[in-house]
Amino acid sequence: MRVLKFTAAIAGLLASAFASQASDYPKHPIQIVVPFTAGGNTDAVARLLAERMQVSLKQPVAVVNRPGAGTNIGASSVASAEPDGYTMLLNAPASFVINQFIYNSLTYNPDTAFTPACLAAKFPNVLVVHPSVGVKTIQELIAKAKANPGKLSYAIAGIGATSHLAAALFSEMAGIDAAAITYKGTSQSVIDLIAGRVDFTIDNLGPILPHIKAGKLIALGVSTSEPVSLLPDVPTISSVLKGYELSSWNMLALPAKSPKEIVDVISKECNRIIHLPEVAEKMRAFGSEPVGGTPEQMQEFLKAERVRWENAVKAAKIPKQ
Repeated sequence: MRVLKFTAAIAGLLASAFASQASDYPKHPIQIVVPFTAGGNTDAVARLLAERMQVSLKQPVAVVNRPGAGTNIGASSVASAEPDGYTMLLNAPASFVINQFIYNSLTYNPDTAFTPACLAAKFPNVLVVHPSVGVKTIQELIAKAKANPGKLSYAIAGIGATSHLAAALFSEMAGIDAAAITYKGTSQSVIDLIAGRVDFTIDNLGPILPHIKAGKLIALGVSTSEPVSLLPDVPTISSVLKGYELSSWNMLALPAKSPKEIVDVISKECNRIIHLPEVAEKMRAFGSEPVGGTPEQMQEFLKAERVRWENAVKAAKIPKQ
């Protein structure tokens, strides 16, 4: 009984400490870690959040870029940070759901290392081809690939990148044999795609959209379950390959064991900011769609995404590193 009373007393003290910690949060600057170099979609979303969050929370909010090791460096730094609400992670699917299927050992457990707060954005992948391929629909691309096994090639922005997994899953579901050509990032792959040195890719809409509008690339399909507002006349890939859905996203998360009160503050801030008309407009301009959601909804979302991306990694036949 004494042990039980002592344990209860300790739990009560901790609860009081967390409540006190949350009541005067934040007391000093906050940082949002982005595990990519500056300039990409994730970085842009983080800066939109930070700019407005620091106004409402009345503390500086800095975006800290920590790229490397397939986002594992940045993710690991947040996983090991003090769970006090002053360090958080904004990342794409990599460290939350993909890397556990690619790397033999991680310094963190993606299933337990983070407390998700908000799904800040989704950004669809788009299937595009060079005009020289001579196709204008998904069906025509599949037919041409089947008639010329091993002859068509697709660009990927690195082994295990979402572009790699998206194209590999597409190839498997379509029953085609096409060669993956690896690049160091989307910017490099798009250069060769525009030049006609590679035939197609399935990559984030943002950096590809200007080239679609300029007529340098032809959009055949989007990876979302519904058409996207920026390409209203482009069908979904799932309209041809039933069940195909593989979109990138940005989730804001804190270290595991962060006080619920603080997680709720960050979640509400994220939801409020991304749905501000001027913020939503800026996000859509670079191919992102504001989403939002509660921490509880994020847990369910991650469960479904783990299955989706694990299937894509299997399709890509990536040996564990």
